[in-house]
Amino acid sequence: MFKFRIIGFILLMALLGGIFFWKAGGFWLFLAAAPALVGAAAAEFAAMLKSSGRMAFPLPTGILVWLIAVASLAMPAGNAGLVAFLMIAVIFTALAGLLSMRKEMLEGVLNSLGVGVLMTTPLVLLLMTYLIEPYGYWLLFICLVTKATDTGGYIVGTLTAKLPGGNHKIAPGISPKKSWEGLAGGMILSLAVAWAFYYFGGGMPLAWAMLAGVVLSLGSFFGDLTESAVKRLCGVKDSGSFVPGMGGAFDVLDSFLYNGILFWMLFYSLLLWWK
Repeated sequence: MFKFRIIGFILLMALLGGIFFWKAGGFWLFLAAAPALVGAAAAEFAAMLKSSGRMAFPLPTGILVWLIAVASLAMPAGNAGLVAFLMIAVIFTALAGLLSMRKEMLEGVLNSLGVGVLMTTPLVLLLMTYLIEPYGYWLLFICLVTKATDTGGYIVGTLTAKLPGGNHKIAPGISPKKSWEGLAGGMILSLAVAWAFYYFGGGMPLAWAMLAGVVLSLGSFFGDLTESAVKRLCGVKDSGSFVPGMGGAFDVLDSFLYNGILFWMLFYSLLLWWK
């Protein structure tokens, strides 16, 4: 399991390296990979619902979320009309599905629409941070600060669990391994990453960088906890097997469920700060 986790990590790092540092093709690599990951996450969410006995349509849900994500990124200057058209098409398709007068169709349409809204809004907002100039900088910031919470929390949580008496659990009914000590360790590492961006990259006040570190760290924690709650309700361990050793696409993106929205709130506060 650990071997596959290492392989999955290396693959993700290679993909991120190409996206952020390949000047000629980084954006096209991002456009090919990122919406596909978001669409896969939405499909996995719907599949978890279906596996728990609830009606849902995983493949159509994933395809529609993927199309909306691509449309939101492909034409930054004039994509609003295309995104609106796709959303209207989704609504019309859903309404037409209700004409079947079948109870399972009603449940499936509503579940899939719910999954689509819950996944599309924060994750497409996350992807759109790539388009803020300088391209890729802010997406790299949010990715590293967010995932620092996962890494720091895992390391500190694992070490403190071995102490006499163990560590202090936060929500054992949802995620038995999450502890206050792990949350503190993850937040410290997120703050360190945010400080590094301030120190080496500039372009932001130190106080804002520290605020972003705290807010995104908490968003990461609650995103992970939210997915754990969904998986527990659906009776599954992993959302899928999209990434070797790491589970599914939803498992990779869960820590961004809140941060895709929280970052834009932080970013606009930064613009006001500069004024």
